[in-house]
Amino acid sequence: MRKALFYFTYNGIYNFTNGIGTQTQLLLRGLEHLQPRLTRQFGAFDVHVVCPLPDQHTWGYDAAFFQRQQERLAALQGQLHLLPYKSRPEVELWDVATWHHLSAQAARLIQQQRQAYDACLLICVDQPWLHTPRYLPSAPPDTGGPVHTLLVLYSTAFIRNAAAPDKTEMLWERDGLAPACLDPQVAIADVCPSFTTHIRAFYALPTARFAPYTSSILTADAEFRLLDEAQVAQTLQGYDVPLDRDLIVAFGRATPLKGFETLIPALEGVRERCHFVLISVPYPGDPYQQTYDRLLAASRLSATHVRSFTRDLPRALCQWSRTRMVVLPSRQETFSNIPLEVALWARRQGPVVVASAVGGFVDQIVHGHNGFLIDVARPETITRIVQQVLSLAPEALAAMRQQAYARVVQQHDFQQNFPTTLAWFWGESRLTA
Repeated sequence: MRKALFYFTYNGIYNFTNGIGTQTQLLLRGLEHLQPRLTRQFGAFDVHVVCPLPDQHTWGYDAAFFQRQQERLAALQGQLHLLPYKSRPEVELWDVATWHHLSAQAARLIQQQRQAYDACLLICVDQPWLHTPRYLPSAPPDTGGPVHTLLVLYSTAFIRNAAAPDKTEMLWERDGLAPACLDPQVAIADVCPSFTTHIRAFYALPTARFAPYTSSILTADAEFRLLDEAQVAQTLQGYDVPLDRDLIVAFGRATPLKGFETLIPALEGVRERCHFVLISVPYPGDPYQQTYDRLLAASRLSATHVRSFTRDLPRALCQWSRTRMVVLPSRQETFSNIPLEVALWARRQGPVVVASAVGGFVDQIVHGHNGFLIDVARPETITRIVQQVLSLAPEALAAMRQQAYARVVQQHDFQQNFPTTLAWFWGESRLTA
């Protein structure tokens, strides 16, 4: 029985600028790591990655990175499909008209490809591909086997702007998710309990099918190997991070949604006790990082503000003995991989996570057990929890880190969760020890 997995994305192949790119990279690393096991369990299957066709205006386009991803996909004997969508150079990816075009293009591609397979699974990641099942016509008997679709959202119009959700985007999401109530071959991804509850309630989908697609991380990835102390210290010094102070760390997009402008003033009450490291990643042409610089100056915090994307610095900070906490003060967050990464990097020494009591953080963190939750609407509670963590004994921090690590390994390991997703669609008739 010949099977195919089609993974639709728009980040992580020729650019790597957001969480969708993280998910794409996770899929590639996971397949590289698990392909023999998955073949034993489900039989051989072809891998297809589908992306919008990039051009010189594509955000974060990196030709060398693109070449490496093509080589990795080729090593998996996979195929890359780049779908054109621009009728004019100024056409934007993040536009509902573009999403209609891409979903229609995706459906045409599947119509061509499905004839070669006995079963196809489409993993449609995020809004641009949400209507692909709606554009797929009913297939006559001679056009291949069944096509199952997993609709994977990581945000909604409401989460992006709760005060005034975009009505056009809301309609796109509602109509795109509706087939999961009617078509037995379509399901919505259950990425985490809080987000599934949000989708069911916000779009009134009580009968929709949700398939397991637990937000995960590849715990065996070489990226999470432990570094020796000299390597860590050298990395910190390279970014002018002091080695003789306790550290509080925050990193993420430079956007109001991440809440850093709330965190900075809340740290004034502990400025004599620590050094603050902020890694903020701007959107192209967006000056929002200047807001952080003004707040840092006004608060008179001892601080290092790194103004570009880096992976080596978070990895080093989370393995440094004097890093006390990573703070995630987001106003909303469907599911952040940062608590998972921190738990893996800090399993020997380093920080615990302090995060907002919103969205997927409440699915990941049990307050006082494997981290702490804060109310970002009340800055005084941020200050109080930060003071509490700074005062914790090393033994208490170590116990909390071990709880965090155990939870990630038990609940969020890609090696366990991705086979569960495939089994939901393809069964486990080939399962072997």
